[in-house]
Order: sequence, then structure tokens, then C-alpha cells
Amino acid sequence: MKEKWVKLVLASSIDGRIAYPEGGKTQLGQSGDRLVLEESLAWSDGILMGGQTLRDHQSICVIKNKNLLKQRTLKGKNEQPIALIASNQIDFPANWLFFRQPLQKWLIQKQCQDKRNEITLPNGFDEKINLKLTWRDSLDDLYKKGIAKVVLLGGANLISAFLLEDLIDELQITITPDLLGGGYCWVSSELRNLNTIMNKKNNWILKETKKLGNNELLIRYFRNNLS
Repeated sequence: MKEKWVKLVLASSIDGRIAYPEGGKTQLGQSGDRLVLEESLAWSDGILMGGQTLRDHQSICVIKNKNLLKQRTLKGKNEQPIALIASNQIDFPANWLFFRQPLQKWLIQKQCQDKRNEITLPNGFDEKINLKLTWRDSLDDLYKKGIAKVVLLGGANLISAFLLEDLIDELQITITPDLLGGGYCWVSSELRNLNTIMNKKNNWILKETKKLGNNELLIRYFRNNLS
């Protein structure tokens, strides 16, 4: 069986922001960042993204690099990993680009009180997964369905939920040459007790730094579970 692994992948400004102060869709990162993002997607079984991030972008990142697509098919995988959308919203606009993108789409939602709605598959999705009380249990469910390697793309509330349960194994962050200001950091500003959860020294081990061009810097940290 494959090892379970959650990799957070994002592009951040120098001051740790992932969106402009006014919010909404923000595209940080250029060609080098796009390549390392697609390499992570090619490695993964599933791409996890929150509902608000989907609403902002109305699409999800897919692999376009032909070599990476070929590598996946040679390994017997689908060309694209499965899109995992965590959202309590039931209806999504059918005209979004997301619903035309060539990948399976699974919706992860809290269990419905109304049993009739629980078994209803929202339009445009291939499968519906009930969110368990913890994300750890939900990841166990996904693992049983063959999804072991997960790329987490955000948003901040979803990232924070994973941090609170100490579920992120790897941070892959592209630092872009931008200073944005505002309140849109990649960890929720409402998160008050993270320092008490991760209060040991050497929590993260630096695995890689790499210049990507265009003054962008890739940094990769692994979680040190032995600290």
C-alpha cells in the first residue's frame, strides 16, 4: 500500500499573502512555479481544495505538461488526479470552467440531516463523500478509495483545519517577488492556538530551496514528526 502523504502547494508573496487586499481571484507565480505545481499534481492521487477557493477561481489546476501526462499514463494512472472539493454548498453554476475540465470531481460534505439529500449527487460531480468528524478520519476514507497522496491547494480555512490536526506532511511554497499587504495570509487570521500545537523545536525540516527564475524561490519543508 502507498504511504499517506499531504503536500500543501501554494504561491505566496514575500509578506506571506496569497491574495490581494480586496480578495477574490489572485494569480501569483509564473512559469517556474507552474511547472513545480504540475509536478506535484502528477505525483498526487487527488487535489483537495475548499469551496470558497473554487468559487473565487471557478476552476482547478490541471496538468498541461505533456511529459508529466505521459508519465502518469505509463504508470497506469488517469492523466489527471481526482479533484476533491470540500464544500457544504450543494448547487454550483454549471457554466464554470471547472465542470468542463477533464478530471473526476468528488464533493466532500458534512453528512446531511435529510437522508434524501444525503444520497443526491450534485450536478457535475462524479462522487460524494461524507466528511467525518475529523479530517484525519476523512483522509482514512479517501485512502481506502485509493487516494493516498493528496495535494492541498487551499484556502486558508482548510489549510488551518489541517494544521490544527497536524495532517500536513510537506510544505511546498513558491515565494514570489510581490508585497501585497492586506489580511489574506495562507493561515487563517482566526487561528489563535497554532503555537501551542506546534510548540517543539525543529518542527519542519528544510528539504529543498530552488531558484525558479523571474525572482521566484521554491522552498520545501517536511514535517518533523520525531521532534
